[in-house]
Amino acid sequence: MRLKFYTILLMLILIIVAQGCASRVAYRFKKDAQRPPEYAHFFSELDTAVYRSGSRNGAYFQVSGFPYLRANRFLVSLKERLENDARKNQWVRLMQQLDIAARKAEIQNLPAAEVQRLAAAFGFEPDREILFAKVIYSSDKLLVHDQHQPDFYEVLELTVQKSSEYSTLMRVFGLYPLAAVPVAIVTLRVNDEIAAWHQLPEDDLPTLGTLTAYGPADGLDFADREIRELMERSKQNPLGIPLPSAGDQKKLLAVFAPLIVQDLAADYDKPGAVVWTDKQLGVNSDTPQAYYYFSHAYLKNAPVLQINYVFWYSARSGPNSPRIERGNMDGLTVRVSLDEHGSPFMVDIMNNCGCYHFYSPRKEMVQRILPSPMAIDAFVPTWLPDEFPRQRIVIRVISGWHQVGHIGTRSMPPDFRPYRLVPYDQLEALPKNGTRHESIFTSRGIGKYSERVESDIFIPMGVPQVGRMRQRGHHAVKFVGRAHFDDPHLFDEHFEFH
Repeated sequence: MRLKFYTILLMLILIIVAQGCASRVAYRFKKDAQRPPEYAHFFSELDTAVYRSGSRNGAYFQVSGFPYLRANRFLVSLKERLENDARKNQWVRLMQQLDIAARKAEIQNLPAAEVQRLAAAFGFEPDREILFAKVIYSSDKLLVHDQHQPDFYEVLELTVQKSSEYSTLMRVFGLYPLAAVPVAIVTLRVNDEIAAWHQLPEDDLPTLGTLTAYGPADGLDFADREIRELMERSKQNPLGIPLPSAGDQKKLLAVFAPLIVQDLAADYDKPGAVVWTDKQLGVNSDTPQAYYYFSHAYLKNAPVLQINYVFWYSARSGPNSPRIERGNMDGLTVRVSLDEHGSPFMVDIMNNCGCYHFYSPRKEMVQRILPSPMAIDAFVPTWLPDEFPRQRIVIRVISGWHQVGHIGTRSMPPDFRPYRLVPYDQLEALPKNGTRHESIFTSRGIGKYSERVESDIFIPMGVPQVGRMRQRGHHAVKFVGRAHFDDPHLFDEHFEFH
């Protein structure tokens, strides 16, 4: 036990030292680069206003010393693939795009007084669109300037780092090695319960209310040749990453959007649009929506495309749900991962707190599930149905607890309730009181107004505020061990593929 403690302590020291070295290198680069002061000062003042108002968008990692760049776990992983200048330039441009997207939400969420203060300081009208245009202009100016510095890419490769949703300090002082044993036992027991549901015929699953189907309002049928051609043209870039156009994204979304069959026993079972109410967050079930975003991972070390469909409920409640997990707001994320030809090889699902993550892979592609040392192995309660994607995938959701009890396929039923597909960005700058915008997440990626009692119980597991809803990029999906939902190596680390 003492050896384990000192090992964890040593790891923590090494992490702190590495982060300190990266910060010092970034500071030295910024000092030596002699950036144009008007653009550097603009970003400094904008960041001050964002932090002062609590409007920072925490979806992506900030890059120390480079205010015009942000990264995610996939972009961090690309550091191993920068063999030529074209790849390096694309990598930097992708990080610039993430920063611009994040700043767009931050500017929408800024209080009017902060916009007026910035406008007065830099001599433009107090208009958010003008402020955003200045962000894009200043970003390009700083990037072009920095790219002329001889050590630009070397410094970036050191300073672009991923962060972790796990707190080593919480695990050390919470005596994680002792707490992990009972948590592992409970986790495996719950997994067995959920796996038993998936072995039942769908009609044999118990229900508390009425089964109601929710499907995409503008769904499209799968066409193999068309999807293959779409995927092929999406990879025509130096890094070979699937980056479909806006029109092709819309097509993919409509083809692979799931049919949700919900056991509807109360209002908290109705998926809908997230809205600000007078005092907190709520869900308008009169306008069902799925919030989507695209991401990337690796299949046998090759980049692949993922489509994330995020559904929201007003609460987790009812007799099915454990008492410590009940509270305002709940949700479900369904992720469809496509191989190089656009054929789905994996659907994995989690609750929007990061809990109850499981995999449903294409059976013929998996040779074996790889063991996870000092952690729980990947949970696979069922395989991906052979009929998918020729038929639409069906996700059966139980009442109150909002766990998935069955995965199947079928044609769209005539009486389904249509849901709209809307960008996930809307959650990060949601209209409030008709006069302003505010993210539903804190700057640390934690869902507002989604407190849970379990947050105080599972402190030793090292995940701050367990049970609360979380923003993309902030989902820790294991209590025993460590894993992030957006880790691009997640599949290759847990499965050996044929």
